[in-house]
Amino acid sequence: MLIWIALAIWIIWKVFVIVGDMAERRGQDRFLWQVTAVFINPISAMLLLWIFCRVKPGWHNR
Repeated sequence: MLIWIALAIWIIWKVFVIVGDMAERRGQDRFLWQVTAVFINPISAMLLLWIFCRVKPGWHNR
C-alpha cells in the first residue's frame, strides 16, 4: 500500500515538473505556471503553454 502512495506522489510531482519545464522553455515564470496548474489542472496548463507560448529562441536540451 505504501509503495502505491509513493508512486502516486512521484507521478504527480513529475507532472508538475513537466509544467515548470515547459514554462521555462517558453520564457515564462515556472512557479506561476505551477500554481496555475494547481488551480486549473496540470494538463490544461500544459495545453495553454503549448498553444499560446512559443519556445524561447536559443533554448536547447540540457
